Amino acid sequence: MPATLEPIKAFKCTFAGCAASFDMEKQLISHKKNDDEHDYCSNCDLDFESYEDLARHKAFTPDKHGKACRICGEEFKSESGLKRHTELSHKVKQKLPCIGCGEAFPAPALLIEHLEFGHCDVISGQAFMGHVVHGHLVAKLLAGGEAHTRFMQKISQYDASLDQEEEGGVGIENVLEDDHEDAKAVNHPAIQPECSKDEVAHAESWPALSAQGSTAIRSSTVTSAMGRMSLGSLDAGSGIHTMQNPTAPTQNSRHQAKAWGGRSAKELFPQAKPTPAPEKEFSIEAVDEKMEHDHGGNIFNTRFWDPLAKEWDPKRFYNGMIEKYFCPFMCEQCFVDTAELRDHIVVDHRLSRAKCPYCLKYFDSITALMCHCQSRGSKCQVNKADDFGKFLNRLTGGFLSVQEKIRPDFIQNETVMVYNSEAREMEKYTPPTVKYLEYTSSKPMDWRKPTKVAAQIGGGSTSGSFNYKNQQARW
Repeated sequence: MPATLEPIKAFKCTFAGCAASFDMEKQLISHKKNDDEHDYCSNCDLDFESYEDLARHKAFTPDKHGKACRICGEEFKSESGLKRHTELSHKVKQKLPCIGCGEAFPAPALLIEHLEFGHCDVISGQAFMGHVVHGHLVAKLLAGGEAHTRFMQKISQYDASLDQEEEGGVGIENVLEDDHEDAKAVNHPAIQPECSKDEVAHAESWPALSAQGSTAIRSSTVTSAMGRMSLGSLDAGSGIHTMQNPTAPTQNSRHQAKAWGGRSAKELFPQAKPTPAPEKEFSIEAVDEKMEHDHGGNIFNTRFWDPLAKEWDPKRFYNGMIEKYFCPFMCEQCFVDTAELRDHIVVDHRLSRAKCPYCLKYFDSITALMCHCQSRGSKCQVNKADDFGKFLNRLTGGFLSVQEKIRPDFIQNETVMVYNSEAREMEKYTPPTVKYLEYTSSKPMDWRKPTKVAAQIGGGSTSGSFNYKNQQARW
């Protein structure tokens, strides 16, 4: 039997490519609302080519759709509900590379887990924890108080043993003032310079320069005679300096003899090598090395207290009076040799638990606390504090930085005219913007790029990396 064609009904679907038709308009509207391939606004009876256009239409018509999400079109009654929905349901994709091995992660907690549990082939877990402890130590020293005073007392003996004087001599700084009582008791007069009674009589005053700027300027009798004195000419056979005749004619100042007889340096010194140009590149490492050589280690960018760092220097905490080593922290313990001090710092002064400063909840790892901080929908509002960036930098040892920015899809937020039914007039309306936390990988202030070793003879590890004298390398 030949195929039968259904007749076109009174209400045909308005979307291009759809052949559906209905007897009643209510059926047509229900079809367009429920069909996944149709982007239709039932409140305004408008068709849209894409779902993004429909969501944007809802966001800019608050009189009919309230506070609508411009990403998915879901409607809310308040701005707080809209912002919370956007932060939880539409997270911005991020890419955080590890500064050690270069592997990228979509979330900050995954990057911290990669570093804290030793999954990185370049930065070990102990090295990461050393950066974290260093950040806490520097924060306490910057806060001042007893911690800073005691730390400076411990390293003062080492600093006092360094001779920073490059030149000899005695400096007099606290000279007695004239009105001091001890100075008044001295009867000896102050030493005065001897002055000759003979005064040089000038025949005439110094002439003023002419307006024409002429090089021929008259001089006084004394200056004319000194100007014609030849300091380089010797009397033949006598070796005595002579003075030219003042009455002899002088050469015009405009035609003075040039140095080296007018010849260039290349003609006079053909074998000489040109002076090399100064280096234009500024090396921060060279400056740090010079400052460390001249003034000792800097606690801000040098971990001389950390036994696992290359800058480990236990001599800075040695007390010569009791012949023991003090712990650099506030535990006030002292040890006979450096091995005991090393074990004490590595074991007793590593973070075992992390605490949230806002809700005061403890976590077993930095990764767990990082998961707690990055959640924008939790009851704890630590990530909305003004100093959250400083806390995050200290928590992660300087490997993470954060900055609050406007979402990319909310940057172009134009203002439209909307009809206000209560005021019965058109007024301007700007949809609310939503921000997010943009995390970026950063380098700690005490960061030193690990040196890679070319090969390892014997042994090895299943992870493909090995450690040789605190230097990380890979197979």
